[in-house]
Amino acid sequence: MRKVIQLRNRSTRAAFGLMLGLAIGALSACDDLLDVDLPHLLTDDALEGEGTAETQVNSAIALYECGHSAFGWVALGHEDVLEAIAGLGATAAVYRDTPSTGGCDGSSTDQSHFDQIMGARAMLSRADERGVYDRIQNEWALGAAGERLSAISAVYLAASYSHFGQFFCEMTFDGGSLVTPPEAMNMAETWAGTALVHIGATDFAMPFGIANSATNMAIALRAQIRWAKGDATATGHSSPADLAAAAQDAATVLAADPTFTAWVTREDGEQRRNKIYYTAQTIIISSMYDKIDFWQPDIRRPNPVTGVPWADPIIFTGYRNLGIEADGRAVNDAGYPLTIGTGTAWDVGAGGVADTRVQHISGPGTGAGVFVIPQKYTSTGDDIPMVGWKELRLIQAENENVLGNRLNAIAFVNMVRADPATPGLPAVTYLDATATFQEVRYLIHEERRRAFFLEGARYWSTKIQNTDISWFPRLEGNTPSIAQYILQGGVRLLFPGDEYSLNSNFLNLDQRGTGCVARQAPLEG
Repeated sequence: MRKVIQLRNRSTRAAFGLMLGLAIGALSACDDLLDVDLPHLLTDDALEGEGTAETQVNSAIALYECGHSAFGWVALGHEDVLEAIAGLGATAAVYRDTPSTGGCDGSSTDQSHFDQIMGARAMLSRADERGVYDRIQNEWALGAAGERLSAISAVYLAASYSHFGQFFCEMTFDGGSLVTPPEAMNMAETWAGTALVHIGATDFAMPFGIANSATNMAIALRAQIRWAKGDATATGHSSPADLAAAAQDAATVLAADPTFTAWVTREDGEQRRNKIYYTAQTIIISSMYDKIDFWQPDIRRPNPVTGVPWADPIIFTGYRNLGIEADGRAVNDAGYPLTIGTGTAWDVGAGGVADTRVQHISGPGTGAGVFVIPQKYTSTGDDIPMVGWKELRLIQAENENVLGNRLNAIAFVNMVRADPATPGLPAVTYLDATATFQEVRYLIHEERRRAFFLEGARYWSTKIQNTDISWFPRLEGNTPSIAQYILQGGVRLLFPGDEYSLNSNFLNLDQRGTGCVARQAPLEG
């Protein structure tokens, strides 16, 4: 008798539709990811067979990577990097309240990431225990190969739950009850630990060049998760215990490999391309922001954490012409990023240099006017960092600052500054052991902003963890382009409506956002 897979909500159904489309369609021609034998059609019965285990795991990786790539572009609005101002892409980067849903990067303006990442999670493990991880553990006798596939599955389950926990107000999985961001992050941390159990003492390289060590990838991802999971203080900083655990994980990885990086792999062509490069540097539908000083008439909401009106322009915004003083200063005492050659009060002095991590040119785009075009990646085939050594060093820096070890914190920042890929960045010498917590915090915050430029929502996550100094529009700004799009409510995202209307545990859409603390819940307008 043929088994029936019951798909209880839209995201779970989407998992299988997207998996089949990716595996049989665009990805079938790839040289590496999903370069496997695949039947023309995968029936429900085929999905039950242990011979498809590796194909299903690879398909889940592809889904996650497509979602991560698309999300990286959408995130650039929330990070105050890019304003999408041409055609159908106009709303992509001006903050959103809910994610776009649908297929994987099938058009130049496709912004969908939700179905991809939720689909990857549902393919791997879900409540009905019909995911490939569940079957490997409970039904299929795959031996050592099963442990390897289980470890890889657990890594991407950790990454998927971390995505939702970091960027959404609340969530629901497999038709279940409401899950808050801290709960989702705990689930992510557990899955990272599960991956390490499956890996055991026999480490291996992740497939397709994703990482040279599964162990280091799982630990690095857990460091990222632990850094982002804490929300115990009014300002949103990671709790000291979570931060310390994250720093210990970072130290473990860096002791084994000081330049470790795990990647979201990319290739030319739809569904496998680097979406950030494609939208920002190929079709050019976005322009880089300068310091944000644009408001809707008569609207100036205060900082929701401090209650103090935001300064004008907004601190920690602006990506054009960034500079660093000869003594390593990148931000002034008020939180404004320093620039070079602009003729403004924020210009660095003699000996200051341009920050080569944030390069851009001016030129024509898809639409009227001159666009400021970022120059981060070189092609649609460039991989995107998922978690790497720079982030781990800055986690260590933040922990040392919390502990009061200012010189140690500065030393870790200087390790990031010494990246051979961006030579010539001045070391930090303007701060010493007498520096205040806030001075070093500003240093680290700005360093994360620049070091993670166009690297897939790492600065958005930083902003969420620092809402007392990081601005979100909350319906109070408008873009400076001709179209004058009103900036939306920002901060975290709401789950798509179908995840609620098709879930018997929820009565209506009014329950969306209730898992957020007030300062992080988006304002709908």
